[in-house]
Amino acid sequence: MAILAVWLLWVVIVPAIDSAVSSEDPTVVGDRLAVTDSISFAPVPGWNVDSGFRVEQHGASDSVPRVALTRGNVTFSVDADTFDGTAGELLSQVDAVGSATNGNSVLALSSAPRPVTTEGGLSGVQIRFDTPSAAGSVTTFVVDGTGLRVQVVGPPDQIADRSQEIDAMLAGIGTTEGNGQ
Repeated sequence: MAILAVWLLWVVIVPAIDSAVSSEDPTVVGDRLAVTDSISFAPVPGWNVDSGFRVEQHGASDSVPRVALTRGNVTFSVDADTFDGTAGELLSQVDAVGSATNGNSVLALSSAPRPVTTEGGLSGVQIRFDTPSAAGSVTTFVVDGTGLRVQVVGPPDQIADRSQEIDAMLAGIGTTEGNGQ
């Protein structure tokens, strides 16, 4: 009976609970996602929050998790860590194409690094890439000793279709206080 009860729990009950709980957490107008305690951005409505918190939300610990949004097969993620250099130096430490394509960077074409400035006044550097199966960009910023890496990756056609949304989210990165939050 005990074996049957354990089997019933893992084969019937747990999958039923899992399917009943929605993993969808779409962004809405007015949302700001926390990258650190003092840096956030405004996501475009309709993207699903796979990880991360909205400003003023907190988890069980005091740390702010990586932000990851998805829409279709496009992923927009933001990582933050301490860094004492420039945005260009941070970008040079990132294997942009390799990390974004899980090492499948054969026949990758990447752009030269170009400067990027957000509406919040942050200055960074961006490199774009295109492979036969994935396209996207890696953008880096350094704010008060914190390095930010914003990675966007997805199928080339979906990246092209979502380019205005991606650019809007990049432009919306700034200090939380500087954005009236």
